[in-house]
Amino acid sequence: MPLDPRTPVLVGAGQLRQREDDPARAREPLELMALAAERAADDAGRRELLAKVDGIFVPRGLWDYSNPAALLRDRFGAPAARTGMGPISGSTVQWMLARMAGEVAAGRSDVALLVGGEAERSKRRARRGGTPVRWTEQSGSEPDERFGSSDFDLGWWEQRFRIRPIQAFSMYENALRAYRGETLAAHRIRLAELWAGFAKVAAGNPHAWIQDGPGASEIGTPSADNPLVGYPYTKKMVANMVVDLSAAVIVCSVEAAMRHEIPEERWVFLQAATDAARGCGVPERLAYHDEPVMGLAGRRAMELAAAGPDDFDHVDLYSCFPAAVQIAAGELGFDLGRELTVTGGLTFAGGPFNSYVLHAVATLMGRLRAAPGTRGFVSSVGGYMSKHAFGVYGTEPREGGFVHECLDGPAGALETRVGLEQYEGDACVETFSVLPTAGARPASLLFACLTGAGERVFGTSEDPVLLDAVADEELCGRGARIRAGVVHLD
Repeated sequence: MPLDPRTPVLVGAGQLRQREDDPARAREPLELMALAAERAADDAGRRELLAKVDGIFVPRGLWDYSNPAALLRDRFGAPAARTGMGPISGSTVQWMLARMAGEVAAGRSDVALLVGGEAERSKRRARRGGTPVRWTEQSGSEPDERFGSSDFDLGWWEQRFRIRPIQAFSMYENALRAYRGETLAAHRIRLAELWAGFAKVAAGNPHAWIQDGPGASEIGTPSADNPLVGYPYTKKMVANMVVDLSAAVIVCSVEAAMRHEIPEERWVFLQAATDAARGCGVPERLAYHDEPVMGLAGRRAMELAAAGPDDFDHVDLYSCFPAAVQIAAGELGFDLGRELTVTGGLTFAGGPFNSYVLHAVATLMGRLRAAPGTRGFVSSVGGYMSKHAFGVYGTEPREGGFVHECLDGPAGALETRVGLEQYEGDACVETFSVLPTAGARPASLLFACLTGAGERVFGTSEDPVLLDAVADEELCGRGARIRAGVVHLD
């Protein structure tokens, strides 16, 4: 059956890694993005595609450009290109790709570019050494389109306890361990072995930031170079955004691909995509060892592609923290023993703020082209695991064409839990996290507890005995008394 000429297809992918030790000579993010876009066009075999794009879209970065897509539009000589910027969220790239593919399918776009990049390593090195950071200044230029809203509109929970992602995900991790009934020692070993598998993949990825393939012992053992950053996570278990990386992909219609004589062996199809951006806040989550919204949207992507977990030859589960991978594997049916990344993940391949999934898709495109007939699955996570986006990719189109569904409605109907801002009385410890020192305030423990009525409450403790016991004694499941926001364990 002939292809619908409006079928969206990915035809070019480009990645760039900068490891310049002299920050004065390092390229700024805008230049890294431009070079990645040029590599994507060269990958398609048609550099002239950049002058033909009718849309340039960029996920928000750590830089100050107000509309980098406009600067790229001028550089590429594509005056008719619309510009767009995505919000701060790990799910933004896949979310934007789905909407770009939808625009192509609807006939409102013909050739579009999605590009992102960071130079955070160079920026920090420059500031430490007193070197001026001379990046292109741009302000006042508004993109034609803004995709969605930022994840980081902080609620009462985040503001009261000064929560960052490391604390939220370590709470999920400790809840997972308790749910599985693991000992603390066995759990730490398992996490290190899981992440060692990711490091091994990164060692074979020429675009990965860390390619030396550390083993499980090195990853799991705290040291001066690998400190414990939030129990049970060491530095080598968490996303690394202090990198200089960029990536780009070009999406066009089959008609445009044929018109520009892009060989079919370069084509990769986004077969199906789903997303859900209305997950509940951390206090209201029903449990911390699973994520029903992720399961709902991810399984629906598989269903739309007429596939199951075992049908995917290549998988990249969003890997900001080990908890995200484990919860995704459980919700989506992937065996934790199989390879669950194509890049090496956000620790070792590198986590350039919002742009990691661009690297996952670009790397996946290469794998698919090398093995025609295979398929890949990409997941992404935003916020404190409150936003999700999924894509199914292959070298062959989906029967019936590209399809995209937003699952916000069904996600909003899932059961939640009552979270109380104030509570005094007895409770049971559900999970915990270590809060770092802040000024004169010492390190403390943040506990999530359940009341006898099943409501979730939070409290802290600066008890040095409990802080010392974290690595040796299971605190989850302990009885507790909460008085004036302080948790006292039985």
